Amino acid sequence: MVTGGFDSPPITNPTGAGLIAPIIYLIFYKMALNWDLEDVENWKELFTKEDEQGYSKMILIYERILMSTIYVGICSITEKNWKKFYNRVYMLERVGGAGYYSTLKLLDGTKKMQPIYITEDDVKRMIGLRTNASELSKTQFLKKLCAYREI
Repeated sequence: MVTGGFDSPPITNPTGAGLIAPIIYLIFYKMALNWDLEDVENWKELFTKEDEQGYSKMILIYERILMSTIYVGICSITEKNWKKFYNRVYMLERVGGAGYYSTLKLLDGTKKMQPIYITEDDVKRMIGLRTNASELSKTQFLKKLCAYREI
């Protein structure tokens, strides 16, 4: 079984015996996020190469998708619902901003922050993910989304 929770970016055990990822209590949501990658195809590819100590971290965009299950109110990604999951993430990122940014160096030597958005392919890659995030109806999600910005 490939499961974990959040304390820091998920890491793999150098012995190959599953994942090590202690639980963090998410203050805003007052819950721990537990997750299972067992049904995600080639789940080991979601992680970086091992470092000197034999540990690897989850690639940031996939970690963001794990965390997004809480915000979009969909606890698992399936063949049937991946598009709904993506649409909610898309809306959330357009209202609240991208979760990650990269720095681009321009020709004149200045730097510019470039947002990194979750793509449809990123979400499809995570089909099989299961978490304990609370489910939100469409109405509940939209109400939560509107709360991010005063309208």
